[in-house]
Amino acid sequence: MIPAPARQTAAALTSGAHLAGLVAMTRCHAQPGTTLIEATIAIGLLATAAVSLAGLASVAIRSSTSARDRSVATVLAMQKMEQLTQRPAALAASPFDALWRDVVGFVEYVDAAGRSTTLPPVGGGRVYARRWAVVPFALDANLLALSVSVGCCRHDGGSSDGCHDPATMATLATIRSRTAW
Repeated sequence: MIPAPARQTAAALTSGAHLAGLVAMTRCHAQPGTTLIEATIAIGLLATAAVSLAGLASVAIRSSTSARDRSVATVLAMQKMEQLTQRPAALAASPFDALWRDVVGFVEYVDAAGRSTTLPPVGGGRVYARRWAVVPFALDANLLALSVSVGCCRHDGGSSDGCHDPATMATLATIRSRTAW
């Protein structure tokens, strides 16, 4: 004879109650949700997107700074060109390489407002190297080729070598007559 508790267990195994419990457990695992692997992959994708956006922000800031420096350089070049074209008869000829190196009388260091300053700057801020060249034409000495080049200087211990960054340079050129306007 089988004891009563064993008979109840055997009866429960053969009845539908046990099968209903298995179905309920299966349904429990089939419910929608995320697993640890899915969550890890999602976090990895979000982290990759965040790093990409941070890199893009860095590039945007550098581009914005470069555009601002070039805009300031263009304004400073236009100011100097206006000064040079006001009295073309009084202009002395410059060496041929006055736009690329510091030539006394054909270079000045200015701040963003066009005020004369030193390199490196005393109070901080940006310094712009403003160079110009005055070249008389060979066939007619009354015609002058005027060029002005302005670039933002990097602060590298007072050297003007860091003032030739093409990303921040602005160059203007014109031809003027010494006698007739």
